[in-house]
Amino acid sequence: MSVKKKSSLLLALAVAWGAAAEAQPIHGPVVIGPGLNSGRTVYHQVGNRVLYADTLYTLTGQYHVDSLTSITIQPGTVVRGDTAACLVIRRGAQILASGQRCKPIVFTSLKPAGQRNRGDWGGVIILGKAPANKVEPLIEGGIIKGSYGGNVANDNSGSFKYVRIEYPGYRFQLNNEVNGLTMGGVGSGTEIHHVQVSYSFDDSYEWFGGTVNCKYLVAFGGTDDEFDTDFGFSGKCQFLFGMKDPNYWDPTGESNGCESDNDASATSTATPFTEVVFSNATLVGPERTDALIGTTPIGNTFQYSAVQRRSSHLKVYNTALLGYFWGLSLRDATTQQAANDGIVQWRNVSIAATLMPTGSASVHDHTRWAGVEAFFDTPSFNNNGSAPRNPSTLGLTDMTNLNDPNPVPAGGSILIGTADFNNPNLSGLDVVTYRGAFDPNVEMADQWTACWTTFNPQADIVTDAADDRRLPRLGALEQNVPNPFNPMTAIRFAVPTRGHVTLTIYDTNGRAVATVVDQELPAGAYERSFSAKGLASGTYFYRLTSPGVDIARKMVLMK
Repeated sequence: MSVKKKSSLLLALAVAWGAAAEAQPIHGPVVIGPGLNSGRTVYHQVGNRVLYADTLYTLTGQYHVDSLTSITIQPGTVVRGDTAACLVIRRGAQILASGQRCKPIVFTSLKPAGQRNRGDWGGVIILGKAPANKVEPLIEGGIIKGSYGGNVANDNSGSFKYVRIEYPGYRFQLNNEVNGLTMGGVGSGTEIHHVQVSYSFDDSYEWFGGTVNCKYLVAFGGTDDEFDTDFGFSGKCQFLFGMKDPNYWDPTGESNGCESDNDASATSTATPFTEVVFSNATLVGPERTDALIGTTPIGNTFQYSAVQRRSSHLKVYNTALLGYFWGLSLRDATTQQAANDGIVQWRNVSIAATLMPTGSASVHDHTRWAGVEAFFDTPSFNNNGSAPRNPSTLGLTDMTNLNDPNPVPAGGSILIGTADFNNPNLSGLDVVTYRGAFDPNVEMADQWTACWTTFNPQADIVTDAADDRRLPRLGALEQNVPNPFNPMTAIRFAVPTRGHVTLTIYDTNGRAVATVVDQELPAGAYERSFSAKGLASGTYFYRLTSPGVDIARKMVLMK
C-alpha cells in the first residue's frame, strides 16, 4: 500500500472512530415539561430552547411552545414520551426540527424495548395561522389546549424533516386520541418532509385546515387511518407510503387507508373546502401479500382503501392502493355531486382490493353511491381495479416481511410508466413516470426511505443506566466484548436499512487483516464473532460500513 493510500485510510478510520465516540450520549436523561407521571398537566416553555443530540430527553405533560418562541432540535436527538405527553407548537411559535438523512430526530416511547405499544404517549401537534373552515377551533376536541387557523396562507411554523414518531396516540377519552403528527392551520411556509409515524393508536397523520405542502411521509402500523384530512386542508402531498400491521386496528371505528372530510356535516358548505392533492401514494392494507388474504384476525375493523365524505373535494393522482378489503367509498350526495362535476378527482389510480362490499357489484361502495363504478372507470381517468384482485397484481417487489418491506414496483408492474402529470392540479410537484411512492429504477436500499426510517422500532434499544447510555441510532457499532481479548471477541452492530454491509479489521498501518462481514443484510441488529488467531498482540481498528453508515472503533488483542 502506498504511503498516500495508507495515510488516507488511517485518517478515515480516525474520523469514523471519532464520530462514533462523539455520537455517544454523555448527558441525560433530562426531563422536560412538568415532570414524570404528570399526565395532561400543561407546561409552558420559557423563551427559546435547544434540544441537543448528546442528551437523552424525556417529554412529560402537555409541553407547549408558545407564540413568538421556538424549540430547536438537533439532528440525531432522541426524545422519549411519558404517558400522555404531547409536544404542542402553538400558533405563532416555531419548531426547528431538521434531522439529517442518517441522523433523524426520534420521538419514541419511554418504555423499554420489547414493551412499547401504540398509545404509549401523545404525539406532536403543530398549530398555525393558515385558513381553516372553522372559527377558532380547538385541536383534538379541546383536550389539547390550543386553537389554530387564520388568514396567513404562507404562515411558517418552522421545519420538521427527517423525523420519526413512534408509538404515539394516547387515548385521553373514548374516540379522543392524539394522532402521531397533527397539523392544525399549518401554512405553506412550513417545511414538512421525510417523516415516519409508526404504531399510532389513532391516525398516523391528520391535517385540520392549513395549506402546508408535504413530501416523503411514511405511516406504519397505525390503528386508524394513515392519512386523514379535514376542515379545509388544501396543501399538496407527494410520495406517501402507508402500511398496516394486520394485528392492529381501530377498536372503536373503521381502519381505512385514507379518509377525507370537509366538516362534520354531510351537507357542509364551509369554506375553504378540503381540497388537498395527493399524488404518488402507495397504501398497503392488512392483506399485503396473496398468502395473507383471508387470514386477518376475527374482529378486525379494516375496511376501505379510501373514504371520502362530507363535501370533501380530495383529489388523488398516480397512486397505488392494495391489500385492503374494499376500494373507494364516496359518501353522501355533496361529495358525489362534486365527483360528477369534476371537482373530486381520482386519476391514474390502481387498486387491488380483495372483496366486494355487501350489495356491491365491485370493490367500491355501491350501496352508498350507485354511480361509483361508472365514475372510477371513466376511460379518460385511466384508473383500474374495480374488480376484486390480489395484491400481487400491482407487482411490488417483496412485501413478505412486515419489518423489511420492499414496495418498489418490480419489472412488468402495471405501475411503471403509467403516471400522468398533465393535470393542472399537479403543478409544482415532481414529475415522474410511475404510480405509487417508489421509483422502479432505484433499489430499496437507495430509495427516499433509506437510512432514516425503521420498520422495526421495537428493536431500537435505549439504555440509560449510568454506565451505559446509548441512543437508538440508525448506524450503531458497539465496543467489542471482551476487550482486551485473546483470541476471540464478539462485535455487535446495527444497520438501518437493507444494503451491502462490511465489517473489516485493520491494523495500525491501515492494512486490512480480516473481513468479518461482506454481504447484503436487511435492517436489524447483529452480533458476529472474530478470532484473532494468527495475529500479533496490539491495537486494531474495526470498521462498519453500510448505506449511510461509516463507524470505526479500536480494540486491543493481548496474548
